[in-house]
Amino acid sequence: MAQSRAFFTSRVDAWLFAIGPIAGLAAASVALPLALQSHAGLDVAVAAAVVLLTLLLPLWLLLDTNYTMTEDELRVRSGPFRWRIALGDVREVSPSRSWISSPALSLDRLRIRYGAGRSILVSPREKQRFVDSLRQRCPAVLVTGF
Repeated sequence: MAQSRAFFTSRVDAWLFAIGPIAGLAAASVALPLALQSHAGLDVAVAAAVVLLTLLLPLWLLLDTNYTMTEDELRVRSGPFRWRIALGDVREVSPSRSWISSPALSLDRLRIRYGAGRSILVSPREKQRFVDSLRQRCPAVLVTGF
């Protein structure tokens, strides 16, 4: 029986909304005064690019972090970053509150262990539906901590 795709958006902790503007203001307060003092057009352009990236990357991550399960893989997307994990390689899923950088916008996370000692942290908004979908596609997966 063919299974359809299952799509999950990331849960987002409220405090993350403050990081983008704070990072942008910090970058602007350092980069722009230095660039304007140099009177060089290239310095101003570089400073503007740094500030723009500092503002746009967090926004891109907030708007485009999601997880898709197909019949044979888990696709993780977070802004410009992508992961493809073969469901046959998934060994274990468990809750986590790790602060390690990951494609998860909440500290209410799931650690997915796969392959030879690899893992990824995700934070699906519908955590139980995500785990159920994973179990359906990977009956041998070890689910702990629930």
